[in-house]
Amino acid sequence: MTQLDQALAYLDQCREEMLFLWETLVRMESPSADPEAIDRLASHLDTYCRALGMETEKFRPEGAGTCLAAATPARALPPILLLGHMDTVHPVGSFPGGPFTRRDGCVYGPGVHDCKGGLVMALYVIRALQHIGYDRRQLRLALVSDEETGHSLSQMASVEFLERHAQGCGAAFTFESGLLNGDIVTGRKGGGVIRLTVEGIASHCGTAPEKGASAVREAARKVVAIEDLTDFSRVTFNCGLIRGGSSVNTIPAHCEVDICIRFHSNQERDQALGKARAICERVETPGTHCTLGPLMGFPAMEKTPKTDALVSLYQDASEALGMGRPGTASTAGCSDSAFTTSMGIPTLCAVGVLGQGQHSPDEHAFADSLLPQAKRLAAAILALPDDF
Repeated sequence: MTQLDQALAYLDQCREEMLFLWETLVRMESPSADPEAIDRLASHLDTYCRALGMETEKFRPEGAGTCLAAATPARALPPILLLGHMDTVHPVGSFPGGPFTRRDGCVYGPGVHDCKGGLVMALYVIRALQHIGYDRRQLRLALVSDEETGHSLSQMASVEFLERHAQGCGAAFTFESGLLNGDIVTGRKGGGVIRLTVEGIASHCGTAPEKGASAVREAARKVVAIEDLTDFSRVTFNCGLIRGGSSVNTIPAHCEVDICIRFHSNQERDQALGKARAICERVETPGTHCTLGPLMGFPAMEKTPKTDALVSLYQDASEALGMGRPGTASTAGCSDSAFTTSMGIPTLCAVGVLGQGQHSPDEHAFADSLLPQAKRLAAAILALPDDF
């Protein structure tokens, strides 16, 4: 019996355990904006990983819930990173049928697809590989706490935590929501939020309007100029949230504009941000000045020199299991895979459970996808050659 056969047999034995853990994690609701709820989930998973003999590290960034990392013993070959997030979108109690329900072969609940089913897969793939004595590579697990907010709650501190634990890895697999047809994601648009801050001079708009300098007026000019940078085939800017002024009869001294930017490549991002900063440096309303803050969000997920080889390896492993040869896809949604590819680590994204409706009250996943997706990943890890 080969190591792969042993691993697959072990996963078969654990099917009901996997489903139970899936339900447990989903019932532990963990919205991004509820750090204490994420802390409880992180503590639960920390205990689970320690029981597997993994060395763990928890990190509580200011403003966000706890991030968790776990690792098997170090080995000579480059480690493998298993990557996911613990936070979900909806406030606790948003699902009228309860946080976890089953019907018609599907499981429903907050994060059931995005991406708590994937967390179960990761833990049981590690367990299966431990069971067969796999010792060629260290297995690292990195789980962040504010992915759904573009890491804005932690002010990107959770990304620094992720990158530290990704350092030196030879390959990464991200447990984002699996696509309905089982395709893997190798490219994603990047995006995030930039804050434009405009300062002016307050004055009474009736008795001394000439002494004021309107921050709102200058912001309005900047909004038009920045949105005019949009090229729908490459980069888009959306000035979606504006706050300014203190009263209707006061020349506004302060205005903020939150700008969403989306881009296909990181080169396009850099060029577009350079143009936006040049616009902000031009003063069109005397007495005002503008500041464009840092981009809070995700780079684009771009291919590395070894991405295609990792794709072929995963496809071959799936085909050998009789599960077909999954295709590849690029999507508009962002994910933490972009940070690992930016580090030069070949990464396959959306290897989690299959389903749909993420970020909606209809979020669901196919219960019978949990085991096959775990088997695909275990087979791919076992197939990684030493020189990868």
